Amino acid sequence: MMIQNSSSKESVEYLISKKIMELKGNIKDYTLNRFIEEVGVSKTSMVRYLKNININKFSYFKNVMYEEYMHAEVDMKKMKKVIKNNFPHIQTQIFKKIMVCKRIVILGDGNRFALLLCQKALTYLGYPCEIPVYLGSEEEIIDQFHLKEDDLVIIVSLHETYDDFCTNRSVFYQNANYLDVKIKPKIGFIGVAPKDNHLYFNYNINQESFDKSMNELQVFFLNLVQYILYKNGI
Repeated sequence: MMIQNSSSKESVEYLISKKIMELKGNIKDYTLNRFIEEVGVSKTSMVRYLKNININKFSYFKNVMYEEYMHAEVDMKKMKKVIKNNFPHIQTQIFKKIMVCKRIVILGDGNRFALLLCQKALTYLGYPCEIPVYLGSEEEIIDQFHLKEDDLVIIVSLHETYDDFCTNRSVFYQNANYLDVKIKPKIGFIGVAPKDNHLYFNYNINQESFDKSMNELQVFFLNLVQYILYKNGI
């Protein structure tokens, strides 16, 4: 996931990593030629990718990826058996909204990288999820991913409101007080919820301490994974 997240969307590393996640357990049926043909990269690029992660053969690589997916599938099936439908009502309402979206991109502060396992689980469950590393504005990422109305951007900024987040961006980016994109995806925010909720959703995070804020962020996404498992399975 980190290779995918830290690579440019048009890079060979990103394209290969994303394809692996999309194939799930089906990667075991792929030959090297079929894989690179569908990804759209050269054999040389694929060999270089494998070399960078200390793997010499595609056959070994695909077996490792297959085993990793199968372990994840077993773990999620075990989780599904013990899930109880007792999620907080406010989370349930948000989860229902998230489940109608096609893609999820999580932006904002660095705390979102604590969600890597949930990112993988959501992708396996049919909700392609991205947590890109970026240095520019959020608009650039939204444009790069060609996000549309049926996609969802979740902005994480644990200790401020969405309006504060947008306003504070102007310190770094001129004329960037509010997100401005040609085709606007749905925007959810996790941080300090204002009284007037004008976003697709706005989830309030405990402000008592950093540890509690981080724990609540992780619990929210773990509950999201469990809710999708409860409703749809794998």
